[in-house]
Amino acid sequence: MGGAGARLRAMLGAGAAGPRGPWPETPPNPDTLAQVFHERFAAPPAGVWHAPGRLALMGEHTVASEGVGLYTALPWGVTVALGPSEDGGVHVCRPGGPVRVRSTTATVVARTVERARREGTAPPGTGVCAVVDTDLPAHASLGRTAALRAATSLALSDLSGAPPPEGADADERVALVARPGCAVRVNHKSLRTTVFPFDLAAEELHLLVADTGALPRRDLRRVREEELRRAALALGPLRAVQDLPEALNRLPEAALARRVEYAVTEVHRLNAAVGLLRAERFGELGPVLSASHLSLRRFELPTPDVDLVAEAASRAGARGARMTGWRGAAFALVGDGRSDRVRANVERAFSGRGPRAPRLRTALPAAGAHRLR
Repeated sequence: MGGAGARLRAMLGAGAAGPRGPWPETPPNPDTLAQVFHERFAAPPAGVWHAPGRLALMGEHTVASEGVGLYTALPWGVTVALGPSEDGGVHVCRPGGPVRVRSTTATVVARTVERARREGTAPPGTGVCAVVDTDLPAHASLGRTAALRAATSLALSDLSGAPPPEGADADERVALVARPGCAVRVNHKSLRTTVFPFDLAAEELHLLVADTGALPRRDLRRVREEELRRAALALGPLRAVQDLPEALNRLPEAALARRVEYAVTEVHRLNAAVGLLRAERFGELGPVLSASHLSLRRFELPTPDVDLVAEAASRAGARGARMTGWRGAAFALVGDGRSDRVRANVERAFSGRGPRAPRLRTALPAAGAHRLR
């Protein structure tokens, strides 16, 4: 059952169907993509580019309140073999064959090309041929679409000799500027980024990422963003709120007050997290992450399956755990010596649930978008 079917099951209270679509164990091979490109388009590609997925550590739900988000790049991403097309069109395929023109993959590539033309980073009439592959799951809030945009836009900039792209939103910007062993703070209003050390390996730590496939009963993103905008009309910029109790008393709806409470307190939690990153006290970040996770209940998030992952990981000794994004993904900050115990406890918590068991992967902060060949 596809995304619409899974959403219908959630609305009907049928529960999560578990993770959907593949999560490959091995990354795309750039040589294979170049070979497929040559076979498909009768010419070698101009190059092969890679962009990572991203993990939202905290703050990603404050876009509408012009807050700040903290992210890191993942070791999985999207790889694109790309070259110019003779007819000025956009032609996209996967290693297994062409993709539908209206598919998400083809649409993202086409829109990225249109944006590059509009912004002058690609000449008018530019067309491309592209072979796309990924080792990111499609429905797990891990930045797969942004990674495709980042890889394509970087390829277009490289081919035209334009400066490196900056990215149109926080997810794409993280994919472009991330560095190994680092976290990226993004101002959601200005998209200004700051890179901080987040060298987990040096502290014998890692991130355990879980894809549960669970969806909320309805897509809450637009609803929550509209609520925060309405609150800002009553209170002014939420990032500037100093007296939270007084601000909450001015709101006419209890639900609106809960959203504002999350948005305002998340700013303080994120500032505390950045302070720990500056001091390179990465192991102490866990309680801040867990507090952020609990506060997301003011947003009517997370889903029960994501909550179960966070609870099971924390009980087994994870430093902290949190939902990431708006769907069914979570992560835990784990010491290397407790990795097996944490993983086993999460799997045990889902025993007997069949396909609802989450897929688990271990990650360290990875590099941003770059050319492979």
